[in-house]
Amino acid sequence: LGKLQHPGIAQVYEAGVDDSDSSLGERPFFAMEYIDGCTLTEYATRQRLSIRDRLRMMVKVCAAVEHAHAGGIIHRDLKPANILVDSNGDPKVLDFGVARATDTDIQVVTIQTQAGQLIGTLAYMSPEQTTGKAADLDIRSDVYALGVMLYELLAGKLPHDFADCSIPQGIRIIQESDA
Repeated sequence: LGKLQHPGIAQVYEAGVDDSDSSLGERPFFAMEYIDGCTLTEYATRQRLSIRDRLRMMVKVCAAVEHAHAGGIIHRDLKPANILVDSNGDPKVLDFGVARATDTDIQVVTIQTQAGQLIGTLAYMSPEQTTGKAADLDIRSDVYALGVMLYELLAGKLPHDFADCSIPQGIRIIQESDA
């Protein structure tokens, strides 16, 4: 993530391993930009943004995600809670905790998810992402999540209702139902 230099992505300043206390062993750490703000949907509601301003905000988010994709990173958990709007009204994409590298050279040194493991937040997952098959996942899953966020930002609700449904039922809704 340190290679992602974009005004719409929260900056990672340092990453490493702290072994100063040998009794605790090695502890990985990272230091990143602090964003004093609120989530994308909260900001839009609080500021009573017009449709035009909501669209402008999403264009900025899309530009940041496009930059990540150009750098070989798939976020895999794009949702309003992972986009904070700072005091200047600029959105910042953060929480690349489950991101995946698309570059095979990078993948060799990153943690791989197990086949069949569901990664992300169900309401924002693409049908391909719900299969849990890493081979089915590419940047289009992030684009799908951007579409879900745009829908939520404009309509004030998610495209699918997941109230009172199990994860398997939610997966079936995503895979088989139109919004």
